[in-house]
Amino acid sequence: MTDLKTIVEKRLEELGLSPIEAATRAGLERTFLRDIIVGRKKSVRADKMGELARALSLDPGALAQNEMVAVPAPGSPAATRPTPNASFPPRWQQFPGDTSIPLRGHIAAGANGRFIMNGQDIATVFCPPGLEGVEGAYAVQVDGRSGEPRFFHGETAWVNPHLKVRQGDDVVVQILDDDEISSYLKRFVSKSNDLLRLYQYNPGEGESHDLEFRADKVFAVHKVVFHAML
Repeated sequence: MTDLKTIVEKRLEELGLSPIEAATRAGLERTFLRDIIVGRKKSVRADKMGELARALSLDPGALAQNEMVAVPAPGSPAATRPTPNASFPPRWQQFPGDTSIPLRGHIAAGANGRFIMNGQDIATVFCPPGLEGVEGAYAVQVDGRSGEPRFFHGETAWVNPHLKVRQGDDVVVQILDDDEISSYLKRFVSKSNDLLRLYQYNPGEGESHDLEFRADKVFAVHKVVFHAML
C-alpha cells in the first residue's frame, strides 16, 4: 500500500500521459491530477474515485484503499473481457476521510413512539455524506413500529441539528415533559407560536396520526438526513 500522490505519479509515468491528458480523457477537471501531485488535494471524494481510476486505468476498489491494480485501458483488446463486480474474499472499502458520529442511547419506546434519550453515547456509527464536520451531529436507533413504513424497528436515523426544518421533513423532536425530556421521531407538519404539529405514519391502537405539542414545551426540532438498517 502507498499514498495516492505516489500512485498517480507512477501510473502516469507508466501510461506515458501528462496529468492534464489523463484527467481530460476521464472527464475530470484539467487540474484534478496535478492538484494531487503538488499536494493541494490530499484525498478524493468517493463519487470521484471511479473517474480517477478510469483516468489511470486502475481498479477503483483497490485505488480506494491506496493500492495500485492495473486494468486494461479502454479500447485495448483485453478490455473486452468483463471485469468482476466483486472481490473475493470481500474487501472493506474505506471512504476518504472516513469518520464516525455518536449513537445516542435511550429508554425503550412508549405511547406514540415516545422515547427518552439517556444522555449517553452508547456506540459510534459511520458518518454519511453531508454530516462530515457537522458539530453536534448524532444518530438514534428506531424503537417500535410507529414509523413504519418510513422507519422500521432497529433502523438507525442520522440527525443534523443545524438544518432548517420544512413541512414534510422527518425530525427528532424533544419535548419538555415535567422533569424529563421526551423524544419523538416523526414527520414535521408545522410550528406556530402556540403549537407544534407532527404526523406519525403508523399509530398504535387508540392513537392518532396527528400529534400536537405546546410550543413552549418544545426543546428541540432536529432534521433527520439519512436512515438505514445497519
